[in-house]
Amino acid sequence: MESNDVLKYADETDKSFGLAGMAISLMAWDAEEWLEAIDLDANADEAMCMSTEFYLTIAPRVGAKALWEQSLKRFQLTAAMTVANVACRQMVHKGHASMPGDADSALRSALSDEGAHLCSLEDDEVSRVYGKSLAYCGRLFTHPGVKKLAGLLADELRSRRTLSAAEVFDVLAPLNRM
Repeated sequence: MESNDVLKYADETDKSFGLAGMAISLMAWDAEEWLEAIDLDANADEAMCMSTEFYLTIAPRVGAKALWEQSLKRFQLTAAMTVANVACRQMVHKGHASMPGDADSALRSALSDEGAHLCSLEDDEVSRVYGKSLAYCGRLFTHPGVKKLAGLLADELRSRRTLSAAEVFDVLAPLNRM
């Protein structure tokens, strides 16, 4: 099995848990405003329907430092969503106590490439971003209440196929009380 195979969805249920994990990470990182909808039937890279502003860069007249800081912030959020996707699938759906080694290696590799491409980050800089996301997701997806909500959202997504951001965050509202 190739290392990137562990990042691919095994089936629709696996995909629904991955998307649920990503939605949970948006709440955990206070970034709910970027989500417009989740579409289970969309291609894997298009299933999280993000707002146009998520993809826009600030005006070119802004300094290079501001552009880099914006790119870094987007990379950090993308990394958190990616780690949450795999963590929810591995720890909630498959019941692992922590991130399995093959998933950890595949995530590190994919994020290292992405961090270098988007922000010109060195491996040690990507490792810090990854480590922070992994530690947080490890705590998040071992919490019984979060596991229950991830399962509820995954079930709702499989049932309805598409959920608006409001519907997603309605299901996840109990997270605000945990």
